[in-house]
Amino acid sequence: MDASARSLLLELMTKSKKGLSLAEQLCSQAREELHACQSHSDEIEKIYSKLCFVSRQIKLQITTIESLLRIGRARLGELSSASNSLERDLKNVSARMEHALRALRSQQVDHEIQQARHDHDGKDMTDSTTTKHSGNKATVLFDFLDEASLQRLMIESSERMQRIQSATGRLQELVLFFGDQRTEFKGYLTNAITLDESALSFAREKMHLQEDHTTNMAESLVSLANHYDQVAQVLTADEHLMPEDLHVLESDTAEVLVIISELEESLAIVQATSEEIGVREHLYTTAYQEAVTIFRKVQSLEPELVQLVQLFKTTESLGEDFDATEKLIGEINSLAIWYEEFHNSYGALMVEIVRRHHAHDAQQNIVRDFISRLEDGYIDEMNRRAAFADQHGKFLPVDLCPAFADPPVQYEVMSHGEWRMPMPTRATLQLVEGHIREMEGMK
Repeated sequence: MDASARSLLLELMTKSKKGLSLAEQLCSQAREELHACQSHSDEIEKIYSKLCFVSRQIKLQITTIESLLRIGRARLGELSSASNSLERDLKNVSARMEHALRALRSQQVDHEIQQARHDHDGKDMTDSTTTKHSGNKATVLFDFLDEASLQRLMIESSERMQRIQSATGRLQELVLFFGDQRTEFKGYLTNAITLDESALSFAREKMHLQEDHTTNMAESLVSLANHYDQVAQVLTADEHLMPEDLHVLESDTAEVLVIISELEESLAIVQATSEEIGVREHLYTTAYQEAVTIFRKVQSLEPELVQLVQLFKTTESLGEDFDATEKLIGEINSLAIWYEEFHNSYGALMVEIVRRHHAHDAQQNIVRDFISRLEDGYIDEMNRRAAFADQHGKFLPVDLCPAFADPPVQYEVMSHGEWRMPMPTRATLQLVEGHIREMEGMK
């Protein structure tokens, strides 16, 4: 082998060795990327399975929350309407009762009509049930009420109303709370990544693409190694080569740069694919972490969900409180009407007392006039009998008519019962007379 051929072969072997070394590096990087991509792909499959499970659980829990929320909103609407109506009725009747009680507290009882009554033996006949005051404290109409019964009605109605309002308020809080949670969860579902088989097929397809490129790169590496061995063998043999053989070796060595360029392109594709799958793994990892966070948040709502269900049972039992409160409102209203009539009747009592005094005075005048007429009639009769006796008595024997000498019958006017009606004070009389004049003016 001449010197020029040996020099050419050494140059070709150097280029082949550099190309082979570079190709080995490129293939090594491709294998590393392939291993990394395989790791990403395996992780995607694991995360995908867990993400699907957690997502299904989240959707199931959100569906449950939505169902309970619909029931809660419907029940809240019914309960709020009934509660507001009942509260309005209780407020109105309480205001009416307060007005009636204020009138009774401000109406003093005329002390003259409560003077103690005595029987003929001097025994106190005052009804002990009507004297709730003591000392010099003025008696008012309110003192004659059964305050304990009234307080019982007011307290019971208030307690039942508070139970209704408390349950309604708590239900409203939970409905608003779960409404906000539902909005948040719906936002998560809207923005969540799509879970279908394309996620797994994407990774598998990319893996197949990488494997194809890596296989081709390995074949190219084997080709470069063979070419290097061929050049080394020729150089070691130190035999005379034909120009055509040198040309073939030189041409094959020139292809090394083309193969290296193809290997670099393949490596770039493998790296891009690996990066793409890595990004997809990061996406699914992040999605899984977010799903776990949402799932835990949904799980943390269990106490509130239990409260909501228990509250549904509580609101179902509120029917008794509603019925009882309506009945109590009716009783309070009837009592308020009675108190109003009591106040009005007290005024009528004063008018009636005055009227009875007037009637008694009129009867007394009639009796006095009648007694006077009886007395005058008796005297006249005695005078007429005396005149008859003076004129005719001495001529008539006594036994002629024994009853003729009987005196005239005398009559007495006797009362049955005792007039003990007290006269109201002057201030009360003035009010009564003014009221009577008003009534007469309206006729």
